[in-house]
Amino acid sequence: MKRIALILAIILVISQHTQAGSNGGYAGSFLQLGLGAQSMALGNTGLAGVNSYGVFYNPALAARFEGKMAALSYSFLSLDRRFNFIGYSMEIPREAGISFGWINAGVDNIQSFNEIGEISGNVDHSINAAFFTFGRSFGSRLAAGVTIKILWESMAFGGDQYSSSGVGFDFGLLYVLNDHLWLSAAVRDVGSKLKANTANLFEHGGTTIDYFPRKYHLGVSYRTPLPWLRALYEAELSDRGAFVNHIGIEASHKDLLALRVGLNGTNPTFGAGMGFTFMRFTSRLDYAFIPSVIDEGSSHVFSWQVAF
Repeated sequence: MKRIALILAIILVISQHTQAGSNGGYAGSFLQLGLGAQSMALGNTGLAGVNSYGVFYNPALAARFEGKMAALSYSFLSLDRRFNFIGYSMEIPREAGISFGWINAGVDNIQSFNEIGEISGNVDHSINAAFFTFGRSFGSRLAAGVTIKILWESMAFGGDQYSSSGVGFDFGLLYVLNDHLWLSAAVRDVGSKLKANTANLFEHGGTTIDYFPRKYHLGVSYRTPLPWLRALYEAELSDRGAFVNHIGIEASHKDLLALRVGLNGTNPTFGAGMGFTFMRFTSRLDYAFIPSVIDEGSSHVFSWQVAF
């Protein structure tokens, strides 16, 4: 019992180190990291990014896809953590689009100890979210979308295994006021939870349910009179009382080069992007640098998109 309690405490500490804003200490904190180097470099502002990563923030963006797009993202995180993504998006007839992807996060080879301080083995932890998104336009200005997420978590230590699973939903709206100004709104993690049965771990175990914070987002993307300069702002409020501001500024030269800075709450973010042709496909490579938040070490995120 003491060993299991110690292991769970270690996992809790590690999950808190992934937090962005004050929602990070709750279940589902791995989804607070954001997705895609472009959005993460812009202070985690993703409500107006039309790419395979943008639907993670706002499902309505799926309605704005043109053609097909594949996406990969790999993160070099401190504390031996991992956070990776693979996804695919495409337009479909009648002014609509779909997207699906898989997020995997976790950490392996955590040393565990018994009640007298002896090393008793390693702990491997993995948490995942697979999602499917559908978005549709209603005229040239308004779009709406929905995402269903399938969630599962596992933790192996010695001969024991802990696992949990659940589902959740995201809903989003997009309104294109004009060529310069986009307005967005989203409600994320509606009903998201992880449900586990701990009867095989604890003498008095039973069903445990961990609910994710429900988050409400309002955002604006403004392309300034300078065609190479774009500014983004997003307000995030959760049902746990957390409020976070997200701010991003992007300077770009056509679709070839982009420099980005942002604020994710009070934490600065930086990044760059480069567009190029790869085997006759339009491709984009993005990078984000995320400085240390609570002395856990800085992170480096690389994302690659291929349109065809």
